[in-house]
Amino acid sequence: MQFAGERVLFVPNEGNVGDCLIFAATLDSFSKASIDFEVVNGSADFRNRTVLLGGGGNLVGIYRGMRKTIEACRDRAERIVLLPHTIRGNADLIQSLDDRATVWCRDSRSFEHVSTLNPSLDCRLGHDMAFHCDVDQLMNDRKCNELGPPLLNAGLAQYRTSLDKISRLPVVRFMRTDREALSSRAQTDLDVSRAFGGVTDAEASKLASWCFLKTISSARRVVTDRLHVAIACALLQIDCELLDNSYNKNREIYAHSLYGFERIAFLKTAGERIADRPARKKSLLARAARRTLILRDRLREIAAQ
Repeated sequence: MQFAGERVLFVPNEGNVGDCLIFAATLDSFSKASIDFEVVNGSADFRNRTVLLGGGGNLVGIYRGMRKTIEACRDRAERIVLLPHTIRGNADLIQSLDDRATVWCRDSRSFEHVSTLNPSLDCRLGHDMAFHCDVDQLMNDRKCNELGPPLLNAGLAQYRTSLDKISRLPVVRFMRTDREALSSRAQTDLDVSRAFGGVTDAEASKLASWCFLKTISSARRVVTDRLHVAIACALLQIDCELLDNSYNKNREIYAHSLYGFERIAFLKTAGERIADRPARKKSLLARAARRTLILRDRLREIAAQ
């Protein structure tokens, strides 16, 4: 509310349809708070401006998009507000922020991580921006219902499925097929977060969000390792079992935000929590040597038999 009536710059978080849902819900929040905003990208002129940065999970080791945006506006903006994020690593970036920045975290672990690295930083704990989505209003949006069906049907058709097929399944598995998946062998009926494109402009992102919600709403029961599928299920009141992702984002946000939703359960399958600073990947030479040793040991076993 402190930005009501002020012309601010907003840089949405890049990503898939889950990030589109964050984008759409954030713009609705701005409108409700009477914030005059301009949607820009990371190459905008940030000099002496108030910059709001989209929430999400983009400030972790495997992604660099939000880090680059913060670096682009850090020394030029008058005010920076990072909306609720999962944050891992990035110690140098966090320690470089001063009293012009406010960092919102969407889980307790991220909050503790940032607060420890930079105790003087204005760091706050909140909830993922997708929780601000009015799902009834979005799903009944006249323009989305006019323009959405062709995009919805085409997106599902590329995975050889449809709303009718999804509705007839007793359980639908909306599992990841990207590098955040804990296993590359996980069975999935549809990686719904990749079916309808990703974050572009406001209108396209709203339309993609409509397709996302429409698809999930057709399911009777859901199993997923996609955080925003679980959040959508919570808002749509659909039974959902949430599994963890590769860096414990899901378990942390379940504990902070989703625990109170009776129809959302968390399946504790990920073992011990993963460190904020992931182990450095072994070099190609080291990995090749390891494979050679494994093969040698296997050949010895065969010879002994």
